[in-house]
Amino acid sequence: MSLLSENRANADRAFRVVDLTAVLNDQIPCYPTDPPFTRSWHVLLSEHGFYVSKLQMGAHSGTHVDAPLHFLGDGFPDVAGMPLQLFMGEAIALERPKQPGEDLAVADLAGADIRSGDIVLFRTGWDKRMASPAFFQDEWPGLQPSLIEELIRRGVKAIGGDIASVDSPAAIAAGAPAHKLAGRAGMPIFEALVNLEQVTGRRFFFLGLPLKLEGGEASPIRAVALLPNLHPSSNPPQKG
Repeated sequence: MSLLSENRANADRAFRVVDLTAVLNDQIPCYPTDPPFTRSWHVLLSEHGFYVSKLQMGAHSGTHVDAPLHFLGDGFPDVAGMPLQLFMGEAIALERPKQPGEDLAVADLAGADIRSGDIVLFRTGWDKRMASPAFFQDEWPGLQPSLIEELIRRGVKAIGGDIASVDSPAAIAAGAPAHKLAGRAGMPIFEALVNLEQVTGRRFFFLGLPLKLEGGEASPIRAVALLPNLHPSSNPPQKG
């Protein structure tokens, strides 16, 4: 066995991979002002011997990451200009069920093992709406500005969750304070994650890399969680 194949086998045994990404298809909901996702054949196998797809979509289609440029404008980083280390690292997902109109607050951090440099993700249950237009209906949960400030104080490097936006509809109408606070701190914002119930209360390694899209205020991502698998007893679920 080669060193490469041996290391790959060890890596496969060391981690369980959890896909945190919504499927991109014409059923994926989109924000009212965003273009819908469509995929069509630009080149046909029957005519040219191969397929080439044509994609039309907004940068916020499905599971995606927002850069500070999104709500802060010129002079703030785009997705291509942010260090890749910000899109990956140790993470924790907190189970915090919310109803329409209920925002995440500082109190929702109680009992959570949040460390400097962490990526903190929230599972509110809003992902149950992912496959329907209801994802962008009603007052989805957002993050209160005081919660963003507390996460910044604790040294968190990125935030996100299963919600449509870290700002609720009312907060967006009021100027999107959560986006702006996180953006000024240089934090990526991961939105529309799915399957977080599989990793809540656990520490894991998160990957959510954007396209290197110059000038892009956001980008679709393939988000995954890597859960340590070699010694399960050393990584028990925490009270989240």
